[in-house]
Amino acid sequence: MRLLRSLQAWIGGGSAAALETAIRLHENGDLAGAERGYRDILQADARDADAIHLLGLIAHQRGEHAQAVAQIGAAIALRGDKALYHYNLGNALAALGRPQEAAERFRAALRIDPSHSAARANLAHALAQAGRHQEAVAEFRQLVQMQPSPATRNALASALIRRADADPAATEAYDEAAALLREAWREADDPLEARRALAYCLQQGKHWTEAAEHYVAVLAQKPGDAGVHNNLANCYNQLGRMGEAILHYRETYRLAPDFPEALASVLACLNYDPDCSPAQSAAEHRHWAERVAAPHYPATARFDNVRDPQRRLRIGYVSPDLRRHPVSAIFEPILAAHDRSQVESVCYYNFAGEDVVTLRLKALAEHWRPVAGLSDEELCAQIRADRIDILVDLAGHTTHNRLLAFARRPAPVQVSWLGYFNSTGLATMDYFLSDPWSSPAGQERYYVERLLRLPHTRFCYRPPEYMPAVAAVPAACSGRVTFGCLNNLAKLNEKVLALWGEVLRAVPDARLLVQSAALDDAPNRKRFAELCARHGIVSARLELRGFVAFDQTPASYAGIDVALDPFPFCGGMTSLEALWLGVPVITLPGETIASRQSASMLMNLGLPELIAQDARQYVDTAVQLARDLPRLAGLRAGLRARFAASPLMDYAAFAHALESSYRAMWRNWLAGPQTG
Repeated sequence: MRLLRSLQAWIGGGSAAALETAIRLHENGDLAGAERGYRDILQADARDADAIHLLGLIAHQRGEHAQAVAQIGAAIALRGDKALYHYNLGNALAALGRPQEAAERFRAALRIDPSHSAARANLAHALAQAGRHQEAVAEFRQLVQMQPSPATRNALASALIRRADADPAATEAYDEAAALLREAWREADDPLEARRALAYCLQQGKHWTEAAEHYVAVLAQKPGDAGVHNNLANCYNQLGRMGEAILHYRETYRLAPDFPEALASVLACLNYDPDCSPAQSAAEHRHWAERVAAPHYPATARFDNVRDPQRRLRIGYVSPDLRRHPVSAIFEPILAAHDRSQVESVCYYNFAGEDVVTLRLKALAEHWRPVAGLSDEELCAQIRADRIDILVDLAGHTTHNRLLAFARRPAPVQVSWLGYFNSTGLATMDYFLSDPWSSPAGQERYYVERLLRLPHTRFCYRPPEYMPAVAAVPAACSGRVTFGCLNNLAKLNEKVLALWGEVLRAVPDARLLVQSAALDDAPNRKRFAELCARHGIVSARLELRGFVAFDQTPASYAGIDVALDPFPFCGGMTSLEALWLGVPVITLPGETIASRQSASMLMNLGLPELIAQDARQYVDTAVQLARDLPRLAGLRAGLRARFAASPLMDYAAFAHALESSYRAMWRNWLAGPQTG
């Protein structure tokens, strides 16, 4: 109520004593008494702007905001030079959910009184509410200059976070907010919430270890916060600490069973876990479906698609990755090679942003549907309206998937292909597309879907335009062999490092290069280096590199003689790039598709000798290559031509095989009952 006292500076004439009395009642919380006083003043002078304004303020305090707007607006019409009038009108407009108009009133107050800090603070909040985050940040900056307190620094930090959340190009705002919060979180009104905000900024700024430390501290005081558990799990995921990530994703789902994304994250992480058997993973995927998807299964699913085995089929592709992404690099040449007399393609794009790859894919697809803003029910309605015959998922249990739309069965035939390396668990997913090398006999027991093996490979590869020429064998210049791995750090578990340690012990002059974005986090780089050292990979023989832009990453292979594939989650795009650039990949496949991608590539390239049957053979193969530079040079010189002549780049043959599989699926559906 101290702002009321500032009215005394304006009070003059015969109404001064009456207004002073009414204001005192107002300040003491006697709104009824104050209202009587203000109305008495207006009986004597109907144009008393102060009394009109203060009646409007009482209406605002009572929650009668529309009346307050009218009343204070009338006061401004009489005396528009009073900052407090504009300030209180802005507050009433903000309470009505009209932030744009509120911001204009706060600006008017500041034009009259630039030192009105409350008006500036409320202007900043109104701008933020209106989505004008950059302007809000500018106002909070001025507020910090006026009042450099922990409260104003925390407010600026919050505004910076909102700006960065709203604008993917403004990520530097997270770093600025983190710097402010490091200084001010302890003095915030709610230190725990401020510390959580600090952790979030650090997480978004890719300082995952520091973020995790703050999240752990928050959980020590608030162990039941599902959101913090989920964010902590995401940090551990990025750091490659998958066991810890799984634990916190599970706890997230236990605390928040209405957040099934956490359980899906567990499934994705299990693909990296060397101690998770294929049978356990399969059971976990079925468990997800029973808990999360089954409530959406339709009791019956009838379709009025034309039941003609020969007609052109309408194929729907659902993906969030129709942009610069490994999935699009594999999918694009097949979309281009489709026989339009046989299939009509409809792409359902489930991501808000677009890039140059998105534009190319749009041009290749016969129909394009942006669906990121649609609910599952709305997406299913669109798919049914498009009369899709075969709906193909390209995401599985990865970010921004639409598996719960597939659970509702919007199409007669539903297929999982690309983007994921395991069963979806969905009873409504009919097929999983694989190949003989990725899915040897017996793998069926791990899938709810029917495994359908394409003749040679489950995907093709089109090298991007930025791929460099094949470089010379680096060992020929350096005098020592460099083993390398450019995979996600999450794939480099202790069993992998133990085996790589054996390789380096067997080749004493060799070195190891590891490149991963997770190594930009300095504490994580130190942690990983110590982990390597425990397995005999000492720092003098280890080169660690952090993030490299996607179009510069292939150049790293110019410094690698032999690529060492991790397990049980082996390379995908990294193996394709290595092989295209002439770098042999030594792999140790297991039972799952996630462990057999590189093996499938090597079989298609006619290089089965690079596929180890056990750990001993993995080491022996690496040692033999390291000791035979002429062989390495020959492989490097010939791999690209071998690749270009292989099924991995025969887009027309692959598209034909895929379309033949679609036709077989369609005929199988026609031969069955008319329900899905």
